[in-house]
Amino acid sequence: MPPAAEYERPYYNSTPRRCDEKNDHLTAHVLFDTRMSKIDDFCGSETPPQLMSTQTFLTLEFIAKSPISVRESSRSDKKYRFLLHYKFVRDLDMQDMKAARNPNKVCGFIFNSSQATNGTLWSPNYPGYYPRQTECDYVFHGNEHEVVRIYFTYFDVEGYSQCNDDTKSDFVIFSNYQTHDRTNRRYCGTMTPLGEAIMSESNYFRMIFKSNGIFDATGFFARYQFVKP
Repeated sequence: MPPAAEYERPYYNSTPRRCDEKNDHLTAHVLFDTRMSKIDDFCGSETPPQLMSTQTFLTLEFIAKSPISVRESSRSDKKYRFLLHYKFVRDLDMQDMKAARNPNKVCGFIFNSSQATNGTLWSPNYPGYYPRQTECDYVFHGNEHEVVRIYFTYFDVEGYSQCNDDTKSDFVIFSNYQTHDRTNRRYCGTMTPLGEAIMSESNYFRMIFKSNGIFDATGFFARYQFVKP
């Protein structure tokens, strides 16, 4: 997969056409805990988003509803076919992230200003759908008298209201402490950080992205910088 920095906006239609039972369509399911969970139906001429499984299993089922005679008569304009690429990956395929990996976490990154004073970060599988039931830590360590500034250029994290646990929302949250800080504001849905700079209070900053097993969205892309306050 090319570096995510090349994709500051999704390259497909992020709100694909709704498919009814009369449409030819492709249905995607992922293994979630011990059951299969449906991601979506895809149809029409729009390119579906890139998909990634949470566990080791993902299925794609092509359902043809149109008559064979119709599909065969339309081969020349390529309306009735699809082509896809697949890849088995490790570590959520985020090797392009210029950060140290946290060996104690499936999705954990450490950014040190001694290694780079600025850079980019993104959600798993960006610019496609992020995998369900995933938690990622992005930890920033600046030099003395430095703070961290984060600016989002794209944000699509599914959620409702205040993004709290009751709504089962996916969310992004920031903390100035190494322990979990429940008082900090969560971002999801229409509550986005777009257009504002997120600033740390000290040279330590932690950003957490968490998805549940219900929603699907295209995630986020952001730039960070260690600066003098």
